[in-house]
Amino acid sequence: MEFSIEDIVEDLTDLDLAILQLLHAGNDSPLKGRVAFQKEMFLIADYIEKIREQAEFIPHTFGPYSEAAEYEMGNLRSLELVEEKGHEYHITPTGIAAIRKAKSVFSQEEIEAIVDFKKFLNDLSEDELLLFIYVSHPEFTEESAVYDRVIKKRILTAISLYKKGKVSLEKAAFLAGLPVEKFLDSARG
Repeated sequence: MEFSIEDIVEDLTDLDLAILQLLHAGNDSPLKGRVAFQKEMFLIADYIEKIREQAEFIPHTFGPYSEAAEYEMGNLRSLELVEEKGHEYHITPTGIAAIRKAKSVFSQEEIEAIVDFKKFLNDLSEDELLLFIYVSHPEFTEESAVYDRVIKKRILTAISLYKKGKVSLEKAAFLAGLPVEKFLDSARG
């Protein structure tokens, strides 16, 4: 049985639309795998209350995790709105059509935030991404299987984030767990 794009759009949840909006952001650039997807959705949920309520993030093996977001990603893939190539998620032309047809549930400010989150996170290494999330949201680290590994490298990872221009000097020092002066000494060394 074929479904029309109108039928599909009618059944999309706010969480589905957030996922599609994230994939559509940044000229449809792909998401680099499940960890990136979960962490980018976590920041969106942290910013947009209705997504936070639907996603229900919990502490997990790699920090914040949403079973609901993972489930909806699977649904979007089965509807051929999203495809997985290698370890990347891509929005399909049908997914783009769906997001254009859907009644917008996000304000312009929320859409801009989604674009900004993707722009900020999408080119980070896994360790950079995890360090940023772990230090910024320590309440989600208790179940992490990689927390110790990430924290052991926190100074080098924070330096990398700073040199890429992803975080301010103050934020980099915070991520490194150092006073600004000591962080600067480490970054120069």
